[in-house]
Amino acid sequence: MSPRPNRGPNRAPSTPSSSSPNGAPSTVPSSSPSTPSSSAPHSAPGAPSSSTPNSTPGTASNRVPNGAPGSTPGTARSGTANREILTASMPTVTARTVVGFLVFCELASGFVQGYYPPLLGAIAAHLQVSDADITWFLTVQTLAAAVCVPLLAKLGDIFGHRRMLRIAVVSVLIGTIVTALLPPYPFVLVARVLVGPLAVWLPLEVALVHSRIRGESARTAIGLLVSCLTGGAILGTIASGAVGSVSPSLTVTLLVPVVFVAVAAFAVFVKVPESSSRAAAKVDVVGFAGLAVAMVALLAGLRLAGEAGFAAPGTLIALGVALVVFVLWVIWELRVAHPAIDIRLTVSPRLGPIYLVAFLFGMVMFGSQAPITTFLSADPDATGYGFAAGPGLASAVIAVVTILATIGAAVFAPIARRIGIRTVLVVGACAAAAGSLFQIALHEQLWQIFVANAISGAGMGLLLGALPALLAERAPHDATGIATGVYNSLRTLGGAAAGAVFALVLAGFTASGTLTSSIGGYVTVWAICAGAFVVAAVALTLMKMPGATGDADDDSGATGDSGAPGDSTPLTEG
Repeated sequence: MSPRPNRGPNRAPSTPSSSSPNGAPSTVPSSSPSTPSSSAPHSAPGAPSSSTPNSTPGTASNRVPNGAPGSTPGTARSGTANREILTASMPTVTARTVVGFLVFCELASGFVQGYYPPLLGAIAAHLQVSDADITWFLTVQTLAAAVCVPLLAKLGDIFGHRRMLRIAVVSVLIGTIVTALLPPYPFVLVARVLVGPLAVWLPLEVALVHSRIRGESARTAIGLLVSCLTGGAILGTIASGAVGSVSPSLTVTLLVPVVFVAVAAFAVFVKVPESSSRAAAKVDVVGFAGLAVAMVALLAGLRLAGEAGFAAPGTLIALGVALVVFVLWVIWELRVAHPAIDIRLTVSPRLGPIYLVAFLFGMVMFGSQAPITTFLSADPDATGYGFAAGPGLASAVIAVVTILATIGAAVFAPIARRIGIRTVLVVGACAAAAGSLFQIALHEQLWQIFVANAISGAGMGLLLGALPALLAERAPHDATGIATGVYNSLRTLGGAAAGAVFALVLAGFTASGTLTSSIGGYVTVWAICAGAFVVAAVALTLMKMPGATGDADDDSGATGDSGAPGDSTPLTEG
C-alpha cells in the first residue's frame, strides 16, 4: 500500500470550537458552516475517494498543519512519516477477514457476560457467601468498566487500538482463569475487576473497523459486532445452564468462558491488524483520575439509592462526592490543552444528541429487566397482576427482546441505505416507545407481554446497531475510540440511574406491610420507558445531519469506501 500524498490545500484552518478532543485542528472543511462543531473529520457528499482505504475522503488524517495552534514545525511531516512506518511493506488482508475475527471477539464478549449470572447461586453456595455479598460479583465488574473504558479507549486513539485491545483481552483472560479456580471471595472480586475491560472491547473494535473502511461496509461491520455481542449473551446464558447440569465440578463449568476468551486473544494477537491513525495528544492523567472517582462515586451512590433510597445518608454522601468531583472535573477539562474527554465536542450539536439517546437507551435496556422479571413472577391471586412465572418464563420474555435486538442490529445497515440512518434511528425509538405504550394498555394476558417486548426489542435492535455506527462517522477520525467509549459509559450510567429510579418508584407504590408493588408502580415504570424513547426520537429528529436537505443526506458522511464493499478492501497486517 503506498502512502497517501500530502494534501495540504485540503486542510481547513483551525478554530477553537472545532478542535478534536486532543486539541488538534479539524482536518476537513465543515459540511455545515453554521455548526461550529461540525468540522470534525467527516466525508462530504461526492468527495473523491482517497488513495488509501483507511482515510476519509479529502482528509489529512492524523496530521496537524504547520503553524496551527498547538502545532510544532514538522508535525505534518512527522505524521506522514509515522503513517508510512505503520503501513509500508506489510502484507494485506481483506476487511471481511478482519471483521470476521473481531466478530468472534464480540461473540466471546457476549458469551462471558451472559454466562455468569445464571451461576451466581452456585458460586455463592460454593464460596459460602450471602445473597447480598454475591451481588458484588457483578457490581465490581461494572465499577471497573466505568473506570477503564474511557481510559483504554483514549489510549487506543493515542497508541493504537489493537494494542489496547490486546491489553484488555489479556486482562479478561487472567480474570476468567482466576474466577474459574474459585479462590477465597476477595480474590474472586479482584478477578472480576480484571474482567472489567471487557466493556472496552467494542469501542476499540469499532475504532479499528472505522479506521479502515467506510460507508455501508463499516455500518454493516459495526452492526455485526453489536449483534454478535447480544447473540453471544444469549448463547452464554443457555450454555451456562447446559454445561452446569452435566459438569463434574463448578471449576470445570467456569473454565468454559476461558476457552472463548483464549480464542479471542489468539485472533487479536495474530490476525487483527493495527489501526494506522494516531491522535497527537498527551494523556490527561488528572482528567482520567477525576473521571474515575466521579464515575465510581456516582455508580456507588445509585446502587445505594436502589437499596436504601435517595434520602439515605450513604446515598447522599456518595452522590454529593460525585457531583463535586464532576464539577471540578468539567472545569479542568475545559481548561486543559489535551483533555481526557472534549466536553465541548461531547455536548455539541454534532455528538450531543447521540450521547443523550445513548443515556436514555441505557436507562430502558438495562434498567427495565428487573421490573419485568418481578412483574411476571408476581402471583395474580395475591396482587391482581402477574403470571406467577418461574425463571424459565421470565428468561423467555427477555430472550425475545434480546433475539429481536440481535436481528435489528444486524440488518440496520441495508435499511439505512434505503431510508437514511437517522430515519432508522427515529423508527427504532418510536417502535421501542410503542412497545412500552402497548404494555401500559395491555398486560393482562401473557401473549400481550410477548408482543409488547417483541416490538420494543425490534426497535432497540435498530438503535443498538445504528447509534455506534453514526457516532463513529460523526466523531473526529482520531477520536473514534474515546467517542465510542463515552457512548458505552453513558449507557451504563443510564442503566444504573434507571435501576435506582425504578426501585424508588416501585417502593412508592408498595403498601405498608407488604412486599409487592401495586400495578401502578409497573405502569409508571413503563411510562418512564416510553417517555425516554419519545425524547430520544425528538432529539434524533432535530439532530443536524450533514448536507442541507434532511434525511436524504444521512449517508453522506458514510461515503468514501475505497472500492467495493467490505470484502475487497485491503488492510495492512500489523
